[in-house]
Amino acid sequence: MDTSRDDDAIAIAGFVVDPLQRELRDASGARVPLRPRSFAVLLHLARHANQVVTKDELMHMSWPHVAVTDDSLVQCIKDIRRALDDDAKCIVRTEPRRGYGIMVAPAAVQTPWRVPDEASFEQEIRFATAPSGVRIAYAISGNGTPLVRAPHWLTHLDWDWRSAPLGPRIRALSQHCRLLRYDERGQGLSDRDVAPGTLDECVGDMETVVDAAGWQRFALFAASGGCPIAIRYAARHPERVTRLVLLGAYARGARVRGVSPEHLEAYERLLRDGWGGDNPAFRQMMTTQIWPAADAQQMQSFSHLQRVTCSAQNAAEHVRRRSEFNASGDLPLIRCPTLVLHSPRDAAVPFDEGRMIAATIAHARFEPFDSPNHTPLAGEPAFEHVHRLINEFLHAEVAEVRRTVRPALRAVGQGRDTA
Repeated sequence: MDTSRDDDAIAIAGFVVDPLQRELRDASGARVPLRPRSFAVLLHLARHANQVVTKDELMHMSWPHVAVTDDSLVQCIKDIRRALDDDAKCIVRTEPRRGYGIMVAPAAVQTPWRVPDEASFEQEIRFATAPSGVRIAYAISGNGTPLVRAPHWLTHLDWDWRSAPLGPRIRALSQHCRLLRYDERGQGLSDRDVAPGTLDECVGDMETVVDAAGWQRFALFAASGGCPIAIRYAARHPERVTRLVLLGAYARGARVRGVSPEHLEAYERLLRDGWGGDNPAFRQMMTTQIWPAADAQQMQSFSHLQRVTCSAQNAAEHVRRRSEFNASGDLPLIRCPTLVLHSPRDAAVPFDEGRMIAATIAHARFEPFDSPNHTPLAGEPAFEHVHRLINEFLHAEVAEVRRTVRPALRAVGQGRDTA
């Protein structure tokens, strides 16, 4: 039985059509501008998903008692496709001589839909100033083992925890840890009018942030492009890093690993030319490389996150700088327990790079996981598997203390000599 109501929100292809607020929102909860008439057409199509709605019905519904031409409806359809990043016309389809329809897989249509509740995730956002004068934004959330997350592609403290691909990881880490994460220079809430840093500048920014937070000893987590930063920091500060977790890691950037300069330069040009435009294809190029198995909602959510995180120039410069990172010489200097997780099917970073890292760090533990994605996404079995391994690894030292201390305390309480 259909229990949906006319005021239920409808989620389609990563966006939310909210009839009560009369607005369209993306997967992160941000409002997408849309004219009232265009929204009315979208709402009617969304309520009749996977059906063809005739032009006459749409025009009668949207312009009651007013005579308009087909051009008015065509303009509304253009507005809707632009708002949904639907240049390929895969979501809103034209049925010649009949009308229009929102054609999506049934699993992509859900009602009602809710973005993550702000009350379920609390964070404190603060700022630290690097010696160069650059202001770095950082946030602290959760309780438990102190854990610092190195910045990766791309972060925005006010948005990433609500995004479909990154939010579940942030919330999972915050469930059992006191998580400190920050936006690197040029991105998110940190100073935006500065270029991405060199590897040493990025390590210096991490030093600035943890000192400002007053943290002396902590575990360190990094994924993808954050791994060279975490590796060098751990090598330079063995007295502060208790444990190191590297997910989808590389120590050597793409240029250092031997990817052709022509390939990288062409990629940077594409980012500069298309990043800030209405066509999402340029941003989705990165998304599909990182998460080829992402669903439509995850794709749309990360496309939006990338757009609000930094400028086109900064995105291209970020790719160039990361390609030049080389922390391979720091690997033999790491002394803390280290967990390296990598998928053999990773298309973004070669599996052999993760294997090399684990083989070079003394006594590192290497855990392959099965996923087509660079890092696992919520909803796939690898996500739960990887986060269980991370949680067990981060709390292994605490568990060992409990196993040894509690029997001793019980023995003391019973008056036995444990010397």
